[in-house]
Amino acid sequence: MANFCTNCGAKIGKDDNFCTSCGTKLKNEGNFCINCGARIGKEDKFCTKCGAKIDMPDLKQKKPLLQSVQEALEKNRERIAKEKEAEERKILKTIDEIFESDEIKSEIRKNNVRQKHVLLIKDRLKYKLVHEREKMSDEEIKYFIKTELENVNKKQETVIIPKEKEMNRKKTEKTKTVRGGHCDFKCRHCYEEFLDSGGGIVGDFDSEGYTEYYCHLGHSLSFGSFCEDYE
Repeated sequence: MANFCTNCGAKIGKDDNFCTSCGTKLKNEGNFCINCGARIGKEDKFCTKCGAKIDMPDLKQKKPLLQSVQEALEKNRERIAKEKEAEERKILKTIDEIFESDEIKSEIRKNNVRQKHVLLIKDRLKYKLVHEREKMSDEEIKYFIKTELENVNKKQETVIIPKEKEMNRKKTEKTKTVRGGHCDFKCRHCYEEFLDSGGGIVGDFDSEGYTEYYCHLGHSLSFGSFCEDYE
């Protein structure tokens, strides 16, 4: 871009500090009209002295501003996504390593927790750390797992113990039903003796004698009543 003296309008060199025609000292700062040399403002579109249109190709952008911003945002999103993915992989690896540790395996056995409940605890932990972005140290993660295992164990006891009692009750009732029956001379423990008129035992029925029934188990016979040992 050519420069002109602001005093006489003579053309001056790019590196000149004064006008060679009139000797006026040159001011290097600011913008000047290439037609008449008059000072122009930074935002001026034309010279206020001669009206010449101001062309400033050095200020033109090679790419539209909007496109540059969009590209920058897209790159930033990609960077954030990669960082998030790497962080999630790190968290999941930490969780798996802790669950595979001897300490946690021992807790699982101690609390007698089934595998399906272990997987549920692991999923809850993943949700807290990955989706809710909660920060936890390794020790805090272990404490969370142990607490969850203990809670599962307590819930299992409240369900299993009454269930076992009910099963034992039904088993006892079933046993009683199978073993028991109504007392009569058909029971395998029941036997009979034939007594004669003198009280002696005879082998065959005698018209002068009578029959007595006894129980090999020592029970008092009560025909028609329920007996647990009936067989």
